[in-house]
Amino acid sequence: MIALAEEARAEETWAFDALSRFVAGCAGLGLDPLAVVGVEEAPGAARDRLMKVLEDVVRAGHDEGALRGDVGAGDVVGVVGLLVRGLPTVPAGLGEELRERAVRLVLAGMRAHPAPVPPGAALTAGDLARRVSG
Repeated sequence: MIALAEEARAEETWAFDALSRFVAGCAGLGLDPLAVVGVEEAPGAARDRLMKVLEDVVRAGHDEGALRGDVGAGDVVGVVGLLVRGLPTVPAGLGEELRERAVRLVLAGMRAHPAPVPPGAALTAGDLARRVSG
């Protein structure tokens, strides 16, 4: 996941494209960043490294005006976790199709555009780590 996030950031011109590549890549490969965030003793400070890259991408997305200001890195991790975990009660082929569509819909919803603000504040990486760890 870290390599995917770092490569996306390094290779994409726009932060939103890097974010999209990370989200779609994790969903397609079944990589759950939420599982890493919940592990306090992640090897080599993997959690901190992953969250730093995602915070950088999110900040850059805000700066370029492409990412909604009310989306934080913790939100991205949570959404990817939901996408990866999928729908266990549907047949595999349908689950994959629904996941691909959900990725596109989620990314479209994260794009900056006039829309109602969701309840609560943006979930930061630190907020998410504290809440997951207890």
